[in-house]
Amino acid sequence: MASEPAEKPEAEACSLPGSRRATHLAVLLPVVLAPTIGTLSALWFWPGAFGSTIYAGCKVVLYGLPLFIWMRSQRPQRPSFHMEAKWVLAGFGSGALISAVILALWFLALSESTDTNALILVIKENGLDGPIKFWLFAAWLCLGNSLLEEIVFRWFVDTRLSALGLRWTLVLPISAAIFTLHHIFVLAAYFDVSLTVLGSAGVFIGGVLWSILRLKSGSLIPGWISHALVDLAIILVGASILAN
Repeated sequence: MASEPAEKPEAEACSLPGSRRATHLAVLLPVVLAPTIGTLSALWFWPGAFGSTIYAGCKVVLYGLPLFIWMRSQRPQRPSFHMEAKWVLAGFGSGALISAVILALWFLALSESTDTNALILVIKENGLDGPIKFWLFAAWLCLGNSLLEEIVFRWFVDTRLSALGLRWTLVLPISAAIFTLHHIFVLAAYFDVSLTVLGSAGVFIGGVLWSILRLKSGSLIPGWISHALVDLAIILVGASILAN
């Protein structure tokens, strides 16, 4: 497929007039807050039906609002999925490298010392301890959920932060921090402080990397490939925990 030019960060930042910044902030804030509110509700404040309902509603906001904006956007503002060989390879290469680090850290340093009882319990409570359901969930996480997160965080959040007038040197860390926030509470619900900090740092680095890949390539495909491979490594860690 013919490649498209990579995005020009300054052009994107200046593509919308300042009078519309309030509108961008109004649609950005619900998406920024939704994953953290949903996670806190389901895992910390109201475990059970009530918290799960809030969590589901937050997921609708997190994914539904960006998709609605996408459908209403003119073609130049929509996320691009074009493929260029060097950036596809960059996606595979970065994903494989990060996955190798995750698997090496887990199997060589963390698996014996990490208390996984809380994680095993929630996996069983959700019926994911059977192989068919586990690997169906794995396929959704690696392919579907990673794609939705790339659309939301690397397209929607990044472009709205840029439209607010932020340069990409600020957009990258702020977007990654937004992406990381709810992961902190997920990790803290199941693991100790040291693993929560380590995992959160990894999520932040991934967020920065995937934003850079989109920025440089002009496409969500490289970051999606990298993200999917990282999620696969996490699934393999989960499978090894269940096997033990």
